[in-house]
Amino acid sequence: MSSVMWDGPELARLYDRISDIQFKGGQMLAEMAGVGAGDAVLDVGCGTGRLALYLADRVGPAGQVTGIDPSPPRVQVAWEKLMVMPHRNMRLMIGRAEDLGAFAGGEFDHVIYSSVVHWVGDKATALKEACRVLRPGGTVGMNTVDKSHHFAMKKVMDDLIIRKYPEYSSIEDRMMSQLVDGDELVALLSAAGFRDVQVRVLPEKHVYASPRELFDFIEASSFGNFLQGIPDRIKAQIRDDMGKALEKMRTPDGIELTSNMLYATACKPRQL
Repeated sequence: MSSVMWDGPELARLYDRISDIQFKGGQMLAEMAGVGAGDAVLDVGCGTGRLALYLADRVGPAGQVTGIDPSPPRVQVAWEKLMVMPHRNMRLMIGRAEDLGAFAGGEFDHVIYSSVVHWVGDKATALKEACRVLRPGGTVGMNTVDKSHHFAMKKVMDDLIIRKYPEYSSIEDRMMSQLVDGDELVALLSAAGFRDVQVRVLPEKHVYASPRELFDFIEASSFGNFLQGIPDRIKAQIRDDMGKALEKMRTPDGIELTSNMLYATACKPRQL
């Protein structure tokens, strides 16, 4: 998964406070995947545990939720929540999507990737691992930004980085390289052994009060990777230029950014 070396306790707690977008998307994903009472669920990239706690309530005391994440500070925040849970049907581990070796084959009814797939470097290996740990008939569910939609933030990056800071265009290339479109997602799931692949495209619009609010969201969501590798002086200039570009998109409600989200579900065959 994406590097978490720049993550830390402050960034993790900021993400926990402002990750309503991801949390609501995760709730929708759980519904689409059919997570229900008594199920065993693996939440890959659980972060600070907001969705994992929701899933734990959804599966009830007869079920169990396992959350894994590569960022120790985020797992620590989730662990603190776990300690005050009324019932302990949840466990947490440091782990990566590409290596689920800690789990037996057929251990879970559902594997969930909520706002995570675009951070996974080796998606093919990750999805093969997901198929392995699912029981026959189990489901995988994921949501991620649709690469094929020319979303507003990409337009800002294109107009600014490529035009004014071409020497740092690799930053945008790195951001975009992890995204997939619907056809690629279907191909990845099918190659991993899944069947009955369904992909829905849902448009989203998010409103931010200020460029700073958006930058905080991006920084916290990306484990501190946003504009990483650029000298601080240049980074400050880019943020200032981005802020001016974003202000031009302001409406009476705030700065509006649109994107398309892919919601995908698929099943592990009952018979191989």
